[in-house]
Amino acid sequence: MDRVGQLAELLRSMTAVDLAPRLERGMPRYPAHPHLIIDPTVTHERHGYYCQSLSMPEHIGCHVDAPAHTVPKLMDSTVDTLPVDQLVGPAVVYNFSHRDLQPGQTLTADDFLAYEREHGVQAGPGDMPLVCFGWHRRHWGSPGFYERNQPGMDEKVTVLFAERGVRAVGADTIACEIPFEKGVAGDAPGHRKHWLPNGILIVECLAQLEKLPLRAFLVAAPLPIHNGSGSPLRPIAYF
Repeated sequence: MDRVGQLAELLRSMTAVDLAPRLERGMPRYPAHPHLIIDPTVTHERHGYYCQSLSMPEHIGCHVDAPAHTVPKLMDSTVDTLPVDQLVGPAVVYNFSHRDLQPGQTLTADDFLAYEREHGVQAGPGDMPLVCFGWHRRHWGSPGFYERNQPGMDEKVTVLFAERGVRAVGADTIACEIPFEKGVAGDAPGHRKHWLPNGILIVECLAQLEKLPLRAFLVAAPLPIHNGSGSPLRPIAYF
């Protein structure tokens, strides 16, 4: 069997988990971003076939932030310029859902290091840490709350993963490391200082992270949006 056949057989033998929430009207969005609009523009009754029109921000549902999103000097680092396989590779799951963190609270580097010691895993060069707060599972159905409140991670966490050379960091919250409480955002060290400025992508609004083991293989790709600051994703985790 050739290598493509071997890979296909391997993937068929694994469990696949969809990490993207469904795109639908009224879904949670970052408070400053436009709404998602889905319009049934063409119908069988009127036109003989079915086709909808979409109007949406680049950052809707599960999505990736490119460096150009928050770093003015990296305006040439948009989603259409990224390596197509930057979000394809091994992921390490950090599941803190049992902590029941509240809006505005933050995880520390010591929290992550203790988790690694306890579970015998560590995100290293080329890996993608995925942080499960349990936030999507508990609050996605309450858009007014989910999009205005979340726990986050402090700056030492963003430094820790940047120094390890990870390729991306994801979370099941609307703004990854940024704590939110009643719509007021805290510090954004990953977006502004340590991740996006160093080419480390940020993935937000992941779903079903609780279903993953400690390690998985992530497959995702952004749309090649011209000068895109970000893009919706349909990530699949294999294990």
